[in-house]
Amino acid sequence: MRSVFLLALFVALGGCATTSRARQPKSPLEVMLGQARALLGQTTLTVKDRSYRADCSGYVSAAFSVAGVELINPGARGMSGTELIYRTLQSQGRLRGAARLRAGDLLFFHNTWDRNGNRLRDDRFTHIAIVDSVEADGTIGFLHFASGRVKRDLMNVRHANTPRDPDSGKTWNSSLRRGRGRVLAGQLFHRAGRPLP
Repeated sequence: MRSVFLLALFVALGGCATTSRARQPKSPLEVMLGQARALLGQTTLTVKDRSYRADCSGYVSAAFSVAGVELINPGARGMSGTELIYRTLQSQGRLRGAARLRAGDLLFFHNTWDRNGNRLRDDRFTHIAIVDSVEADGTIGFLHFASGRVKRDLMNVRHANTPRDPDSGKTWNSSLRRGRGRVLAGQLFHRAGRPLP
């Protein structure tokens, strides 16, 4: 009889703990990721009646706005929204390499397109994305605005030059640029940043 009572008490307490966890407010990270995912497939970017530029840095700014995070310091200097965000995180000591990334981190890429039109691969800070997931094999799912809409793609810097796992066929790196040369996400990746602690 005592064991039945203890089991009932354990279940009741477990239910209370679950209920209290469900009532806890979401963290800024959860709020931001929820907004970033909600925008998947969108071709225009409007969050809480505010419109954002329909490009990669506009998308990232829109997603982080719901967490109350302004990604660009007024004094930051750069040639694009992506570079302004990068320089802001750099000044705050929030840049990192590809190791130990987590959902909510930002990915910065170089040379995803020929911004200056000179046909050379010399275009820095041309793209930005939000890490959505990190798998055990190092494959990173990321959300970004590309080709006119918000989409999800993959990157694995451990296999930066390989689009797919030769054994399983699993995608390691999505293509971020057309043409010859370096075109895969892992090849064009530059650095990461963590706006939220």
